[in-house]
Amino acid sequence: MRRQNPMEVYVYMMRVDDPITVSQEASLKSRLSTARQNKIEKLRYDADKRLSLGAGLLLDHGLSQFGLKEREEEFGTVENGKPCLKNHPGIQFNLSHSGAMVMAAFTCQKAKKESGCAGTSIFSAAGEGQACPVGCDVERKQKARMDVARRFFAPCEQQLLLSAKTQEEQDLLFSRLWTLKESFLKVDGKGMAMALDSFAIEPGKTPRLAGIHGSQYHFREFQLADYCASVCVKRKDLTEDDKFFFSFQNLQDMV
Repeated sequence: MRRQNPMEVYVYMMRVDDPITVSQEASLKSRLSTARQNKIEKLRYDADKRLSLGAGLLLDHGLSQFGLKEREEEFGTVENGKPCLKNHPGIQFNLSHSGAMVMAAFTCQKAKKESGCAGTSIFSAAGEGQACPVGCDVERKQKARMDVARRFFAPCEQQLLLSAKTQEEQDLLFSRLWTLKESFLKVDGKGMAMALDSFAIEPGKTPRLAGIHGSQYHFREFQLADYCASVCVKRKDLTEDDKFFFSFQNLQDMV
């Protein structure tokens, strides 16, 4: 049986509500593509403009891991409308934002290890083969709403919420389930094409998708202050050679 190439998953999160000057904001925008700058300017509210700026900066920051720049890349969409890099199928990414937080996740097949630089992964920008699909979601923690759960959660997930011992536990579980389910939907760009209550997540120490195809999907969770975030990767098997990396920064770090 042919062994899968090792994979690394990079997850970035950033708060975008740092105070920055008008000139600093203009400088940050100038790093991004004309398409992203136009998207920012079309938004009505300053908070939405800041989120779009942050998403573009995190996308650029993540692409720099592979020697690429957001403003130099050509973007398209795959089936179901999920954004992709037109010229680099060996790299996949996904973006999310909520409140004052933006998130980006990237997957790329590992090309080789360079001797003499222990632990450093070297990637070809084109990747080797097709990278594993990835989805991510970040949400501000919120109070559990059973009316929403009854509409969008599977019966077993609703029961988990009802069995929570405290309101705090129920609230956290509600937010965790929501981000886990959304990250799964975004792996293949399923979005609204698949009902949230048509599948179930088992949110244990290592969350998993319930059902016969669940072993193909692998989740990781992150919690920062008042936010919950999840990443989902579609891959036949995870091995000890597959790694997840996480980093957090503030908008000021980009200036």
